[in-house]
Amino acid sequence: MNLNYMKEDAVAQLRENMMSNIDSYKCAQDWVGSYLTDDIGMANWFLESRISYQKVKLEIVEGSNREISKTDAENAKRIHKSLRSLSPTQAVDGRIWTYLTHCVYQEYMASRWLNNKDDVSKGTIERYFANTNREVIRNGIARLWWYGYLTYDITREDPYELTDFLLSNQNIAQALLERNLGNNKQWLINMLDVIKKYNDAYPGILISQNIKALVKYINYTGGVIVLDCLSKDAIETFFLEWIKKKGIEKAEETLV
Repeated sequence: MNLNYMKEDAVAQLRENMMSNIDSYKCAQDWVGSYLTDDIGMANWFLESRISYQKVKLEIVEGSNREISKTDAENAKRIHKSLRSLSPTQAVDGRIWTYLTHCVYQEYMASRWLNNKDDVSKGTIERYFANTNREVIRNGIARLWWYGYLTYDITREDPYELTDFLLSNQNIAQALLERNLGNNKQWLINMLDVIKKYNDAYPGILISQNIKALVKYINYTGGVIVLDCLSKDAIETFFLEWIKKKGIEKAEETLV
């Protein structure tokens, strides 16, 4: 089937009234069509694209935020596979993701982001929208596609190996993608591969404060070096220099 996307005025209506529709978001039922048609008076609120896709069943679990976030890797793979024909240029169109969050994966969205929440913040509901590039990477479904797309490496035995690694630690995903450092696919694949390579030898790498320090170092160095142009070997050298400057100890040294 072909993917639908919302019209701009439909997105605007939903966004303007999102806090008034909290109960509808929580119920996770198909409410948007009747709301826009009957309540707002919009007879035609979506269009059909030429992008093919297949709706997939996403993992939904109950529990703490940590437990729920463990489904991100598998769901990222499923969403990416279902939208393999989507291009990066198309994938920044918020109308696509607003339709998918509201009309296709509303049950998943309610479970993932509204789970056990009596008071739902504006920031949480904004995960249903994607009007800016930053919102795209925070959108509840778009983020899954981008995680899959940016880490998918067909040269590996398991093309989604780095998807699993990226989402094994939310610190990495947030630091490398939500700060727009993940725009270059090959750079991200090389960086993740290097971090994964040295993770066992330097387990302190994945501590939240160290990941933040790494991103700060990347930002600082990026003002001098065009990081996107670095080879994998150069990125490895760059990373080892950071480890040395940061003073992160090897695993055997921490056990003494």
